[in-house]
Amino acid sequence: MSEIKIYNQDCLEYMKTLADKSVDLIVTDPPYDIHVGIQGGSCSQHMGRSDRFKNENVEGIKTFGEGYDIKEFGKEFVRIMKNINIYFWCNKLQIPDYFNFYVNELGCNFEILTWHKTNCMPTYANKYLTDTEYCLYFKKNALCHPSTYEDAKTFWVEPINQVDKAKYEHPTIKPLSMIEKVIKNSSNEGDLVFDPFLGSGTTGVASKHLKRNFIGTEIDPKYFEIAQHRLNEPEAEDEFFVME
Repeated sequence: MSEIKIYNQDCLEYMKTLADKSVDLIVTDPPYDIHVGIQGGSCSQHMGRSDRFKNENVEGIKTFGEGYDIKEFGKEFVRIMKNINIYFWCNKLQIPDYFNFYVNELGCNFEILTWHKTNCMPTYANKYLTDTEYCLYFKKNALCHPSTYEDAKTFWVEPINQVDKAKYEHPTIKPLSMIEKVIKNSSNEGDLVFDPFLGSGTTGVASKHLKRNFIGTEIDPKYFEIAQHRLNEPEAEDEFFVME
């Protein structure tokens, strides 16, 4: 039976309570760097996603749309992982900083997975469509073991899931099937998966389905509550769920 724990707190503060080399896999969707400003304060861990976060101020997070400190957070991620084994959703502006730290400094192997959205917003004035999101995978002495040809593919072609966006009220929710795929490829049953930017709880749901243990942190009370309800939906009732 999987053990699922989620915490309504800042992930940097929570990670200080975790032992070295205690986590098998991290799968997360951190704040994007989109260079869009807002008025009236700074934001929470999920910076760059919506102005609902504009009144929060979290150490290590920059102003709205400027992402987060990849190296500062990365040092703590590396400390708690048994081996470097981590997936980040990101946008293209963040790719150089991720590679500078995880590849140039730490010597990780990498893959670039992509989600090609068939129903993206038609905004292309003096630019290409924003129809692709990136999932960067970094590993060092970790096993990646896709079991099928489909599992080994590095791209998805799927529409934005408007149903889940509406149901869980999260503007950047990722398709559950994608999250399940990377968890299955890079961990085993009973392993511990961590998502420091939990949002509406997709990584936790995927971990339950795949019989992995899971820890997640979410600083925003609204999204923490949504994740609680989502993880307690009927299909997850056979699991042991701890809310803190």
